Amino acid sequence: MLRIFITRVAIYFCIFNWFSFCFAQTPQVSYEELQRKYVPQSTPEASYRLELELLSQGLYCFDLPMFDPAWRRKGSQILTNQRVPQGFYGSFQAYIEGEYAVIYYPYDKSCGPVFLYRDANGWILDRTTVLNNIRYTPDNSNWFAHEGNYPYLDMLKKVFKLKRARTGDGIQAYVIAD
Repeated sequence: MLRIFITRVAIYFCIFNWFSFCFAQTPQVSYEELQRKYVPQSTPEASYRLELELLSQGLYCFDLPMFDPAWRRKGSQILTNQRVPQGFYGSFQAYIEGEYAVIYYPYDKSCGPVFLYRDANGWILDRTTVLNNIRYTPDNSNWFAHEGNYPYLDMLKKVFKLKRARTGDGIQAYVIAD
């Protein structure tokens, strides 16, 4: 009887520790806390690092002040996804021209660019323009920048050696030249 009791206590202890570990891994954060913390920053790099921090916690919320207004309209629900490990994205650089910036990974073509613009509050992640103008190859080994009239395209041409190409769906675009 004592052996059964000890076995049950050990099982309950393991289950409790497992639940404690799992729940401790997901930060309990409120929407209001996210709104206060994830705001435009004084540099493009700092704004992008905030997004990476959010992802490293396994969280995402579209309606944060650090994102452009069209992206924020996607909603205020806090999404919990698989956690992206700290340092997963490697070393990035920023190219800045006036009120616009491009975050890019010079040594990894599979990581597409991130666009930002500066307003009175600081640097805003322009996720809507990225969504509308950057597409990935089917194997995610490279990306295409659509032709168009958006300020980041000329900046990409200065950062990368780009060549004209067509996406899989026939849209005229630019891709990093090998």
